[in-house]
Amino acid sequence: MSFLEGFAIGLGMVIFIGPVFFILLNSSLQFGVKAGLAVASGIIFSDIICVLLCYYGLFSFVNREENQFWIGIVGSAIIFGLGINYLLKKAIIITSISTKPKRIKTFFLKGFSVNFFNPFVLAVWIGVFQYGQSKYLDKEYLYVFLISVLLGIFTTDVLKVLLANRLKEFISAKRLAIFFKITGCLLIFFAIRLLYLIW
Repeated sequence: MSFLEGFAIGLGMVIFIGPVFFILLNSSLQFGVKAGLAVASGIIFSDIICVLLCYYGLFSFVNREENQFWIGIVGSAIIFGLGINYLLKKAIIITSISTKPKRIKTFFLKGFSVNFFNPFVLAVWIGVFQYGQSKYLDKEYLYVFLISVLLGIFTTDVLKVLLANRLKEFISAKRLAIFFKITGCLLIFFAIRLLYLIW
Protein backbone atom coordinates (compact mmCIF):
# COMPACT_ATOMS: atom_id res chain seq x y z
CA MET A 1 0.00 0.00 0.00
CA SER A 2 2.76 2.45 0.93
CA PHE A 3 4.57 1.64 -2.33
CA LEU A 4 1.49 2.19 -4.50
CA GLU A 5 0.58 5.42 -2.74
CA GLY A 6 4.12 6.77 -2.93
CA PHE A 7 4.50 5.80 -6.59
CA ALA A 8 1.17 7.47 -7.42
CA ILE A 9 2.28 10.68 -5.67
CA GLY A 10 5.57 10.57 -7.59
CA LEU A 11 3.73 10.18 -10.89
CA GLY A 12 1.34 12.95 -9.86
CA MET A 13 4.21 15.39 -9.54
CA VAL A 14 4.26 15.53 -13.34
CA ILE A 15 1.72 18.38 -12.97
CA PHE A 16 4.46 20.62 -11.52
CA ILE A 17 5.83 22.38 -14.58
CA GLY A 18 8.83 24.40 -13.53
CA PRO A 19 12.17 25.41 -15.05
CA VAL A 20 13.64 21.92 -14.73
CA PHE A 21 10.85 20.57 -16.99
CA PHE A 22 12.02 22.74 -19.89
CA ILE A 23 15.69 21.98 -19.26
CA LEU A 24 14.87 18.27 -19.45
CA LEU A 25 12.88 18.60 -22.69
CA ASN A 26 15.38 20.88 -24.41
CA SER A 27 18.36 18.69 -23.53
CA SER A 28 16.53 15.63 -24.85
CA LEU A 29 15.33 17.34 -28.03
CA GLN A 30 18.70 18.74 -29.02
CA PHE A 31 21.17 16.19 -27.65
CA GLY A 32 19.19 12.96 -27.39
CA VAL A 33 18.32 10.31 -24.82
CA LYS A 34 21.70 10.16 -23.05
CA ALA A 35 21.65 13.89 -22.35
CA GLY A 36 18.04 13.74 -21.17
CA LEU A 37 18.74 10.81 -18.86
CA ALA A 38 21.77 12.65 -17.44
CA VAL A 39 19.54 15.63 -16.62
CA ALA A 40 16.91 13.30 -15.13
CA SER A 41 19.62 11.65 -13.00
CA GLY A 42 20.70 15.07 -11.72
CA ILE A 43 17.10 15.89 -10.84
CA ILE A 44 16.51 12.66 -8.93
CA PHE A 45 19.86 12.96 -7.13
CA SER A 46 18.87 16.42 -5.87
CA ASP A 47 15.50 14.98 -4.78
CA ILE A 48 17.30 12.26 -2.82
CA ILE A 49 19.32 14.94 -1.02
CA CYS A 50 16.07 16.78 -0.20
CA VAL A 51 14.66 13.55 1.28
CA LEU A 52 17.81 13.08 3.38
CA LEU A 53 17.59 16.69 4.58
CA CYS A 54 14.02 16.03 5.69
CA TYR A 55 14.88 12.68 7.30
CA TYR A 56 17.75 14.08 9.35
CA GLY A 57 15.81 17.16 10.39
CA LEU A 58 18.04 19.57 8.50
CA PHE A 59 15.08 21.11 6.66
CA SER A 60 14.58 23.45 9.67
CA PHE A 61 18.01 24.94 8.90
CA VAL A 62 17.44 25.13 5.15
CA ASN A 63 13.92 26.46 5.68
CA ARG A 64 15.05 29.48 7.70
CA GLU A 65 14.09 32.73 6.02
CA GLU A 66 17.66 34.04 5.69
CA ASN A 67 18.91 30.72 4.29
CA GLN A 68 15.97 30.42 1.92
CA PHE A 69 16.81 33.90 0.64
CA TRP A 70 20.35 32.98 -0.39
CA ILE A 71 19.30 29.60 -1.81
CA GLY A 72 16.67 31.44 -3.82
CA ILE A 73 19.23 34.00 -5.03
CA VAL A 74 21.55 31.25 -6.27
CA GLY A 75 18.66 29.37 -7.89
CA SER A 76 17.32 32.52 -9.54
CA ALA A 77 20.77 33.38 -10.95
CA ILE A 78 21.24 29.85 -12.36
CA ILE A 79 17.78 29.79 -13.98
CA PHE A 80 18.20 33.35 -15.33
CA GLY A 81 21.59 32.45 -16.81
CA LEU A 82 20.13 29.37 -18.50
CA GLY A 83 17.26 31.51 -19.84
CA ILE A 84 19.69 33.97 -21.46
CA ASN A 85 21.67 31.01 -22.81
CA TYR A 86 18.57 29.58 -24.53
CA LEU A 87 17.63 32.98 -25.98
CA LEU A 88 21.07 33.27 -27.59
CA LYS A 89 21.49 29.59 -28.42
CA LYS A 90 21.68 28.47 -32.04
CA ALA A 91 19.20 25.77 -32.99
CA ILE A 92 21.29 22.86 -34.22
CA ILE A 93 19.80 19.38 -34.19
CA ILE A 94 22.57 17.02 -33.12
CA THR A 95 22.18 13.41 -34.18
CA SER A 96 24.66 12.02 -31.68
CA ILE A 97 26.19 13.26 -28.46
CA SER A 98 29.69 12.71 -27.22
CA THR A 99 29.71 10.05 -24.51
CA LYS A 100 32.66 11.65 -22.76
CA PRO A 101 32.10 11.72 -18.97
CA LYS A 102 32.69 15.49 -18.83
CA ARG A 103 29.90 16.14 -21.33
CA ILE A 104 27.43 13.88 -19.53
CA LYS A 105 28.45 15.42 -16.20
CA THR A 106 27.48 18.86 -17.52
CA PHE A 107 23.91 17.71 -18.17
CA PHE A 108 23.79 15.98 -14.77
CA LEU A 109 24.91 19.18 -13.00
CA LYS A 110 22.40 21.23 -14.97
CA GLY A 111 19.50 19.04 -13.80
CA PHE A 112 20.84 18.89 -10.24
CA SER A 113 21.48 22.63 -9.79
CA VAL A 114 18.21 23.89 -11.31
CA ASN A 115 16.19 21.46 -9.16
CA PHE A 116 18.16 21.68 -5.91
CA PHE A 117 18.45 25.48 -5.77
CA ASN A 118 14.71 25.92 -6.25
CA PRO A 119 13.33 26.46 -2.69
CA PHE A 120 9.88 25.27 -3.77
CA VAL A 121 11.23 21.78 -4.49
CA LEU A 122 12.36 21.42 -0.87
CA ALA A 123 9.03 22.85 0.30
CA VAL A 124 7.19 20.13 -1.65
CA TRP A 125 9.47 17.45 -0.20
CA ILE A 126 8.89 18.74 3.34
CA GLY A 127 5.17 18.32 2.74
CA VAL A 128 5.56 14.83 1.26
CA PHE A 129 7.89 13.74 4.08
CA GLN A 130 5.63 15.03 6.84
CA TYR A 131 2.64 13.33 5.23
CA GLY A 132 4.52 10.02 5.01
CA GLN A 133 5.84 10.34 8.55
CA SER A 134 2.38 10.99 9.98
CA LYS A 135 0.77 8.13 8.05
CA TYR A 136 3.48 5.45 8.23
CA LEU A 137 4.72 5.22 11.80
CA ASP A 138 6.71 2.10 10.98
CA LYS A 139 10.04 3.25 9.52
CA GLU A 140 10.16 0.41 7.02
CA TYR A 141 6.89 1.55 5.46
CA LEU A 142 8.09 5.16 5.51
CA TYR A 143 11.26 4.13 3.63
CA VAL A 144 9.19 2.26 1.04
CA PHE A 145 6.88 5.26 0.68
CA LEU A 146 9.73 7.75 0.11
CA ILE A 147 11.63 5.46 -2.27
CA SER A 148 8.47 4.85 -4.29
CA VAL A 149 7.81 8.61 -4.56
CA LEU A 150 11.35 9.04 -5.93
CA LEU A 151 10.79 6.13 -8.30
CA GLY A 152 7.55 7.68 -9.54
CA ILE A 153 9.27 11.02 -10.22
CA PHE A 154 12.17 9.35 -12.03
CA THR A 155 9.71 7.30 -14.11
CA THR A 156 7.89 10.43 -15.31
CA ASP A 157 11.20 12.14 -16.12
CA VAL A 158 12.38 9.15 -18.16
CA LEU A 159 9.05 9.08 -20.02
CA LYS A 160 9.49 12.80 -20.84
CA VAL A 161 12.95 12.05 -22.24
CA LEU A 162 11.64 9.18 -24.38
CA LEU A 163 8.69 11.27 -25.59
CA ALA A 164 10.98 14.16 -26.51
CA ASN A 165 13.22 11.74 -28.42
CA ARG A 166 10.19 10.53 -30.41
CA LEU A 167 9.19 14.13 -31.18
CA LYS A 168 12.72 14.86 -32.35
CA GLU A 169 11.87 13.31 -35.74
CA PHE A 170 9.30 16.07 -36.34
CA ILE A 171 11.45 18.94 -35.07
CA SER A 172 13.17 21.16 -37.63
CA ALA A 173 15.93 23.65 -36.83
CA LYS A 174 13.39 26.48 -37.26
CA ARG A 175 10.91 24.94 -34.81
CA LEU A 176 13.72 24.18 -32.37
CA ALA A 177 14.82 27.84 -32.54
CA ILE A 178 11.27 28.93 -31.63
CA PHE A 179 11.19 26.40 -28.80
CA PHE A 180 14.52 27.74 -27.52
CA LYS A 181 13.18 31.31 -27.50
CA ILE A 182 10.02 30.22 -25.64
CA THR A 183 12.11 28.22 -23.16
CA GLY A 184 14.49 31.15 -22.62
CA CYS A 185 11.61 33.55 -21.92
CA LEU A 186 9.93 31.07 -19.56
CA LEU A 187 13.17 30.43 -17.63
CA ILE A 188 13.75 34.18 -17.23
CA PHE A 189 10.13 34.48 -16.04
CA PHE A 190 10.68 31.67 -13.49
CA ALA A 191 13.90 33.36 -12.30
CA ILE A 192 12.22 36.74 -11.81
CA ARG A 193 9.21 35.11 -10.14
CA LEU A 194 11.48 33.19 -7.75
CA LEU A 195 13.41 36.37 -6.94
CA TYR A 196 10.14 38.24 -6.32
CA LEU A 197 8.75 35.53 -4.02
CA ILE A 198 11.87 35.31 -1.82
CA TRP A 199 12.50 39.09 -1.67
